[in-house]
Amino acid sequence: MGRCLTKKVFLIRSPILFLHLLISFSSGALKPDSRGVCVSKGGRFPPYESEGKPPKPIGKGSNDLTLCQVFRKRTCCSPAQTNPAFVAVRNLATFGEASQDCLNLFELLECSICNPNVGTQPGPPRICASFCNKVFEACKDAYFASSALTQMIGPCGVNDIICVKTSNWESNGTSFCEAAGFSVQTKEPCYGGSKASLESSVEESRRPRVSIKKKKKKKKTTRLKTETLSCFKDLLQWVRVMTTVQKVSLGVSFLVAGMFLFRQWNNRNQKQRLAGIQRAARRLGGKANGNSYSAAINRRVVQS
Repeated sequence: MGRCLTKKVFLIRSPILFLHLLISFSSGALKPDSRGVCVSKGGRFPPYESEGKPPKPIGKGSNDLTLCQVFRKRTCCSPAQTNPAFVAVRNLATFGEASQDCLNLFELLECSICNPNVGTQPGPPRICASFCNKVFEACKDAYFASSALTQMIGPCGVNDIICVKTSNWESNGTSFCEAAGFSVQTKEPCYGGSKASLESSVEESRRPRVSIKKKKKKKKTTRLKTETLSCFKDLLQWVRVMTTVQKVSLGVSFLVAGMFLFRQWNNRNQKQRLAGIQRAARRLGGKANGNSYSAAINRRVVQS
């Protein structure tokens, strides 16, 4: 998948990327409300499993968030919210022909539902108009489709027949966000980024860099292991959000590939056995018998 296709969907994990994106619109962050409880957003957004309860931390494991993990420490979200967001961002990367900036900003927009202050406010997620304008400008050439079920627009998917550029759907950021199911605010409180994310990014960027030549090989190996583990986690998350039909299709593909590899391995073993028998026959002087037995083995290999 071209050095881990799903990695394109998880761009938001980079601390430097957070720093670059969130500084530009962190001024619109929502004010914290420690007394609030989670209130489902309605519309296209699945209901919170923690409805009526305060936002809580999410631990790693089977119940971990498949996206928006920056809000792990305090959120109303569960995989019920992040799985659809993950699919939307993946579709935008795969079928929407989105630019890098569009992917980054749209992922932040989809993750607004996991912001703890958004989660405790009634109604659709309240997005700052300035942030909606940024997303619209970055994604105006990306392809979106209208959902017959929700009557809202979203990234073009594999089953969508008609996909149109964002600039043909809407003319500005406000109408774009509203068509995607969000509420737009011109004044605070509204969602325009995460101060917690920004602080985490700044702290990460200030860590000292070690540049000792003796450790270069070890660091390279560590980076390779980290990258492999990241790709494996992304693959698991991708499989987790697949439909049943897609999972069955993938399983059949693996089964066919496994049968082919087993057949190849079995033929190779038989050829190695044949070569060994021929060598032994020559050493013992029983060339005729050896050739006869070899011919029989050869016929079995051809027949199989």
